[in-house]
Amino acid sequence: MKLYIDSDPFLKYRPFYEQTQSSNIFLNHWHEVAASALFYLALMLVAPTINTFMFGENYTKITKKKLKINFDIHVVAMVQSVTSVILCIPMFFHPMLKENPVMGTYDFAAFVAAFTSGYFIWDLFYCCVLYFDLFGFQFLFHAVAALVVFLSTFYPFCAPIIPFFLIFELSTPFVNANWFFSKLPAGAVHDKLFVINGLLLISTFFFSRILWGLYAAVKVFVMCWKVKDEVPKIMIGYIFSLNVGLDILNIFWFSKMIRIAFKKFSPSKPVKPNKEELVTEKQTKKEQ
Repeated sequence: MKLYIDSDPFLKYRPFYEQTQSSNIFLNHWHEVAASALFYLALMLVAPTINTFMFGENYTKITKKKLKINFDIHVVAMVQSVTSVILCIPMFFHPMLKENPVMGTYDFAAFVAAFTSGYFIWDLFYCCVLYFDLFGFQFLFHAVAALVVFLSTFYPFCAPIIPFFLIFELSTPFVNANWFFSKLPAGAVHDKLFVINGLLLISTFFFSRILWGLYAAVKVFVMCWKVKDEVPKIMIGYIFSLNVGLDILNIFWFSKMIRIAFKKFSPSKPVKPNKEELVTEKQTKKEQ
C-alpha cells in the first residue's frame, strides 16, 4: 500500500486541457492557483455565517467592523492550516523526496503548490494590502515570502521539499483557536481548555516552526548547494534568505507568545501605594 500520492485529481479540469499541454508546470496548474484563490475568497464571504453559527451573539453583536473582519479571516486561516497539514503528510513518504529533492517534481506536489499559492495570493491582497492597518508589515512579509517560495517550486525547484515548510502550519489551528478564545467573554471557554490549547500552541509552534524551521532552512540550503550547477544560484540565495527571514519572524512571534504566557500565568504583584496615598493614610490615622 502506497502512503504517498502521485497524481493530481484536478489536472484534467484545466480549460482546454487537450489543446494546452505544456512542459511549463505553472501553465499546467494555473487553473488550480486561480481556483484556490477564488475558493478562499468564497470562504471569506460565508465566514460570517459560520461565525454566527459557532459564536452566536458573541459575534453578531460586535460593533467594530475590523474585529468582525478579523473573526472572518481567522475562519479562512483555520481551514487553510488544517488543509495544508493534511495535504503535506503524504508528501513526506514520496520517494522523490530522497531521489531528487531539489530538481524533481510530480503532479501532486504541483497541485499542493498551486493550492497553497492561491491561498497566499488571497492572503496578500485581501489581508495584507486591503487591511494592512490591521495586520502590518510582519504579515505582509510573511505572505510575500511564502508566495515566492511556493511559486518557485513550479520552476521546478524544491517541489518534493514542500512538506518541509508546509508542516509549519501544524501550530496554526491552535493559534487560531487561541485567538477566538481570547475574544470571547470571560467564562465562555473553560479554563482547562484554554490552558490545554495554549500548551499545544506553544509546543507545536516551537517544534514545527522554530526547531524544525531552522533545521529545514539549513537542510534545504545544503541540498541545493550540492546541485548548484544545475539551478540558478540566485534562486538558492533568495529562497534561503526568505526562509531565514521567516524563521526570524517565527522566533519573534514565539517570543511574544512566551511573554504573554508568563504575564498571564505569573502571580500578580501587590500594588505598592504611592507617596500621596501614604501621606493621606498617615493624616487619617492622626485624625483618628
